[in-house]
Amino acid sequence: MNDDEKRARIRDLDADISRLRAEVPAPSADATDFVDAGQNLAAREELAGQIEALENERRRLREELG
Repeated sequence: MNDDEKRARIRDLDADISRLRAEVPAPSADATDFVDAGQNLAAREELAGQIEALENERRRLREELG
């Protein structure tokens, strides 16, 4: 991957990270429905993991570019 491709990938990663952050649901305010709260938590954790993986790739590419 050359430098231009790395820069393009970083731009794609930035867009993906922003989109995923916008999709993260707010914590459930209704503590009486444990099933919904658990599903909400699982969704937030899954998105957080995806965001972390993309941020790690972005950081690696930036380091390679110097």
